[in-house]
Parts: sequence; structure tokens; C-alpha cells
Amino acid sequence: MAKQCIGLDIGSSAIKLVQLKPAGRVLALQNFGIEPVPPQTIVDGVILNHSGLVDAIKNLTRRIHLKGKSIALAASGNSVIIKRLTIPAMEGAALDEQMEWEVRQNIPFSRDDVVVDYEVLVKQTPSGQMEVLLVAAKREIVAQYQQVVRDAGFQPVIVDAAALALQNSVELGIGFAPGDTIAIINVGATYSTLSIVSDGRPSFNRDLGTGGNTYTEAIQRQLGIGLDGAEAYKVGGAFAAAGAMADVVPQEVHRILWQVSEQVAEEFQRSLDFYMNDAIDARLSRIYLSGGSCLVPQLPKAIQDRSRIPVEIINPFARVVVDTRRFDVEYLRVNAPVATVAFGLAVRRVGDSE
Repeated sequence: MAKQCIGLDIGSSAIKLVQLKPAGRVLALQNFGIEPVPPQTIVDGVILNHSGLVDAIKNLTRRIHLKGKSIALAASGNSVIIKRLTIPAMEGAALDEQMEWEVRQNIPFSRDDVVVDYEVLVKQTPSGQMEVLLVAAKREIVAQYQQVVRDAGFQPVIVDAAALALQNSVELGIGFAPGDTIAIINVGATYSTLSIVSDGRPSFNRDLGTGGNTYTEAIQRQLGIGLDGAEAYKVGGAFAAAGAMADVVPQEVHRILWQVSEQVAEEFQRSLDFYMNDAIDARLSRIYLSGGSCLVPQLPKAIQDRSRIPVEIINPFARVVVDTRRFDVEYLRVNAPVATVAFGLAVRRVGDSE
């Protein structure tokens, strides 16, 4: 049986790592860790501080005593395009040739500049068509991340799309009900990823230019404080750091978080409306949130109030065996939403197609 990959989610604010191992019919947690990365290390998906990122991976893997070399990575942001296509039913060489044509029609980059893969979702519809998922990523960006992993002493064996890793996490951590259509929103630091899954298959994906930094920048600007203080207020901690203003600042922070949450929820809703208006007989049953900034307490309520759809924060470890002698269960619970993409990567196996 092929070995599980180590899931490594390299974000602009932190690196998240998840390692799983089979335990009978379920999976057990083998390793988990989070490591911050220096500011401006990654900007708009481009690595600007290669050595800083390599050092962060080395620091994390040393600290958690990681064993294993095979890494599954995620690509996201403007460097990745995911399209669900309907084409005439075919297979073999004819399908490969058709997909090359589809790449040139649907991907706004030169063919030589992208890495491409596709997966057949429905072999034949009642109308004699087939549905295919096309994924393309900028070759240069993928190569950057792969080189960082190699320079840190590991072997990148799979590059997945973050949106598809999110789907894997929900499927294994929660499960899909037959016929259900759900939305997954991963709220990252600089942008968010929206993935809609219908009847267990990817249906719609979009990267949105808003994330946790939207909160941080608003707190910094309106309260006139530094980055560290703004980050602490964002996640609801360190109120006492305001000193003499301790009785006043928390109320101001609460107001700012509500204000920004309403703005972020509105942007998410526009994308949900776009999908709902375009899809036939589509009805969302639930919205799942992941990523560090989904822990801002005002955000889930703002999204639920605006969408009128139940919102739930993901815990991908819900069905995973966890050794309480090795892992701090409370730390794992608090950080579970942050690890969602890394978890989705960790369920991949060495030898899987990318």
C-alpha cells in the first residue's frame, strides 16, 4: 500500500503541516505543527524570501521531530485556475486532444507557462456529454514552491489545488450527504478560497481578494497600534495590552470586527449569488469555514445572517484517532480550522496523480 504524503500548506503568514497514518479503517494523527513565516515572505503567491521560507520549514520539522520525506503541496490564488467543463463524451487519445484544445480556450496563460491536469467527473450524462474538471497552475509558481521544499530537505511528490484539498478535508472529516450542495470558504491571510461541492463533486471555485489581513489593517488604522497588537485583538486576546485604555479598546475592537465581518460576508455572498444564479436547481445546505481568520467570532454569524444558510467551522480531525499522550487536544481543537488545507493534502498518497 502506498504511503501517505505529508501535507504541507505554505501560506503567507504561516506554514501548516499534517501527517496521518492508517489505523485500521480510520486514520490516526502522526504529526502536526504550525510555524509563522517572516512578513513579506510571500506576496500575491510569489515567494520573495526563499531562504526565510526554507528556514521556517526546517524549524518546524525539527521542532516536531518529523519523519518522512514525501510532501504534498497546495497551489492557490491567481496562479491556479479550476474549470468544470461539459464536452462530448470520449476517451483515450481523443480526450487528451480535446482537453489540450480546452486548455487553450479556457486558460488565460500561454500553454507553455502552465502545468495542466484533468479528471473526468461524469463519464456520460443523459444527453451524451461528459463532465471534466480542468486544473491549470502557473509553472513558475509551482516550481518555486517545489524548490523551497527540496532545499528544506524534502521531496515534493504532489501539487494539488487548495480548493480540492479543502474538499478532501470535508469529505473525510465530516462527509457529504448524497445530493447535497455545500460551500467551503477558507479564510486565509491575504485572500480566501471558495469551493462549492455538489453531490460530492467540485462544482465551482473562486479565489477572493479578502482575508485576515483585512481585519488586521482595519484595527491598525483605526486604533493606531502596531501589527502584533492588531493581530492579538483580531483573535480576541491580549486586551490588557492596551494599558490605561483597556476599558475602551475592546469595545472599539468589537465594533471594527463586526464592521469588517459585514464587508467580508458581503463579498462572499456576491460569489455565492453568482453561483446560485448560474446553477440549475442549486440550493446550498451548509457553509463550512476554515482558515485562521474564520475564528474571528463575528464572521460566521455575519455570513449566516447574510446568506440565511447554516454556517459551521470545520474540524477536519473529528474522525481521526488522536493520541492524547502525544498531542495537546485543546491546541489541536483550536487550530483545526487552520490545518484544513494541510489535512486535505495529508490524505493523498505517494503515487497519486497530481
